[in-house]
Amino acid sequence: MEKRIPSFAMSLIVFLTVVAILGVSILIFEAAPHIPIVLVAVIVTLYGFKLGYSWKELEKAITKGVSHGVPAILILSLIGILVGVWVLNGTVQTITFYGLHVLSPSIFLVSAVIITAVVATMTGSSWSAISTIGIALMGVSYGMEISPAMTAGAIVCGAIFGDKMSPLSDTTNLTAATAKVDIFQHIKHMLWTTVPSLLITLIIFGVISFMTTQDTASTGNVEAMISTLNSEYNLTPIALISPLLIIVLAFRRVSSIPALVIGLIAAVATTFYTVPGVTFGEIMSTAHFGYTAETGDEAIDSLLSLGGLDSMLFGVSLILIALSFGGIIKEIGIAHAIIDGMRNFLKSRGNVVLSTVLSCLGVNVAVGEQYLSIILPGQMLEDSYKNANLHPKNLSRTLEDAGTIIHPLIPWGVTGVFIMSTLNIGMGYIPYAFICFITPVIAIIYGYTGFALPPLNEDAVSYEEPMLEKDA
Repeated sequence: MEKRIPSFAMSLIVFLTVVAILGVSILIFEAAPHIPIVLVAVIVTLYGFKLGYSWKELEKAITKGVSHGVPAILILSLIGILVGVWVLNGTVQTITFYGLHVLSPSIFLVSAVIITAVVATMTGSSWSAISTIGIALMGVSYGMEISPAMTAGAIVCGAIFGDKMSPLSDTTNLTAATAKVDIFQHIKHMLWTTVPSLLITLIIFGVISFMTTQDTASTGNVEAMISTLNSEYNLTPIALISPLLIIVLAFRRVSSIPALVIGLIAAVATTFYTVPGVTFGEIMSTAHFGYTAETGDEAIDSLLSLGGLDSMLFGVSLILIALSFGGIIKEIGIAHAIIDGMRNFLKSRGNVVLSTVLSCLGVNVAVGEQYLSIILPGQMLEDSYKNANLHPKNLSRTLEDAGTIIHPLIPWGVTGVFIMSTLNIGMGYIPYAFICFITPVIAIIYGYTGFALPPLNEDAVSYEEPMLEKDA
């Protein structure tokens, strides 16, 4: 049977149906994303049959889609194992202990954004920042009785900003390569949108902190947690070797999986020092099932009962299901049809930028994959920027503003799953990931006002395609 190309109208209907089902299921019925995604995958598969695709072809597309998520699944699994060992050997407790001494509730959320941004910029990886300093900051938030959801939102804001500003970032390099601009020219141009959005984010968190300081933990509560940590655990700088080693390796551009394995080996080795009498069997059990704290302090027990491979299986299964769905969407060409159909509306600079934002958002929602949210709109809309007399760096900036920066807001996206699993938080962080909402809005405003939109004939910087490594 000959395959038919999906029409723009039908593709848009299917896409809106998918969004409606996912939105109602997750937001109204508060269902986990897994089953709603399976439901919409069935619907899209039936549409694929109507277009002339066989089950064998769609099955192959599913396999291909899942294959892209294998590195993320391995990273997520390793982080679960690593966090379990970190709690066992006192790494999380030690960082929480020092953090409670240094940080103040009145500036904690602002500090969380800045600290995470610095780590992400140094390492070029939002995932590395979230899985190291992010976990530690979550521990401090429990001690100060600051909302874990707000804290997670602040961590995400800093991590995403730092990732976008780093020439070491894989997605930043990918975006520059897709738009055919120099990596440093791309980063410099991104400052026009990311710096204002970061400043606004810091102001919002500052106001939140000022208005809620009186509701945070008293000095007595913080001191009580510090005392419990000090008496129940062996707090030593030796426990910090593993996370510091991972950060250094990330800065040296070592891939995530080898870096995590090396960090895990270091964590296991230091456990024999920080936990006298521990057996290798106990370490393996904790690595698989996680750590369960029994100090008698509810806040500490809630904080430290985490980690383990088992804790990541929710996220792993979600990645498998979401990428299977994404493989079907990509194979039958729904995203291509929608983006291609939008070309008729690209009559002005503002519409070109808006179409880029909507395209990146649509791919993120439909596929849950940030790399595709950069590549597909970038390839499809490249000529539209030329026709609108816009320099390619406007395309690269907008792809970042709407592709990778929006990606953490998608609960079934790979990064969204990673955040929820690693920080042991649900979707509550999403309303507080302010930078992810603000940046694309600023991009759209620039599009319609013409501000910071250099023309095509602006002197170009020589471009050399950067080496890319698909690394979280």
